[in-house]
Amino acid sequence: MITAKINSIQKINLHLHSTASDGAMSPLALVKRAKQIGLDLISITDHDTVDAYLENDLSDPGIKVLPGLEVSSTHEGHDVHILAYAVDTHDAGLKKLTDFYHVGRHERAQKILDKLSALGMPMELDEVLIFAGDKELIVRPHIAQAMVAKGYCANKNEAFDKYIGNYKPAYVGKPEMSVPDVLDVIKKAGGKSVVAHPGKLYDVDFLDTFIEMGVDGIEVWHPDHSTAQMNDFVAKAEKHGLLQTAGSDFHGDFDRHNLMDVVPVTEAILASVKELWEVYKCTEHRN
Repeated sequence: MITAKINSIQKINLHLHSTASDGAMSPLALVKRAKQIGLDLISITDHDTVDAYLENDLSDPGIKVLPGLEVSSTHEGHDVHILAYAVDTHDAGLKKLTDFYHVGRHERAQKILDKLSALGMPMELDEVLIFAGDKELIVRPHIAQAMVAKGYCANKNEAFDKYIGNYKPAYVGKPEMSVPDVLDVIKKAGGKSVVAHPGKLYDVDFLDTFIEMGVDGIEVWHPDHSTAQMNDFVAKAEKHGLLQTAGSDFHGDFDRHNLMDVVPVTEAILASVKELWEVYKCTEHRN
């Protein structure tokens, strides 16, 4: 791949998760690690929350940190994740969205626990909250951790594969907004929207629909994408003049997506990153 130097930004990772959602490292620890391994710009994109930015001063003269989050949405009954970048983290509409998910995830967790109890694996919500962090944004990996701690499963993979994975006996769908509604919130918060890991979409043709809806970009590189998929996504982004991004979906060293420092970049990706950074700096200046 061709790598170009654009305003000193060469090494990037635009898809990282912290303890503000389901990652293993704190936001400050993520910034420190990224700086240590020589990254120039990162974005912490926790699930449905910007708490990493609201509760920490992540500014560091040695690295650029682009505000972001990964928003859950739904299309034709299927999960779609939208990455939001350069958003105003204090925007009222964005807060309404994150509050909606915070409450909804608690209600969902209790429904999952009720199903697990019926299957002979009783647990209290407090036993899950131990793993959810200070903000108590509960996601299924937290329930899986609690199941392991209780001795119901040997590891988190078993918990998902047998009980809480999609359409397994204790599965409950998470609260979600439609893709157009999510895109509208992101736009009004001053940010740019990017379809996360499109190779994992239920139907890859959904991507064309999202482009018609007005999404700003495509995450062309992700660890789960094949070379052929990446080439297809790049071609689609070029055809429609969309942003191109790349990120490792890092959750922690324990995770299969633990490659934090090997995200490949092209001239187009770096140009998109520069554009996102400039959008953020303009938004920051307005505030």
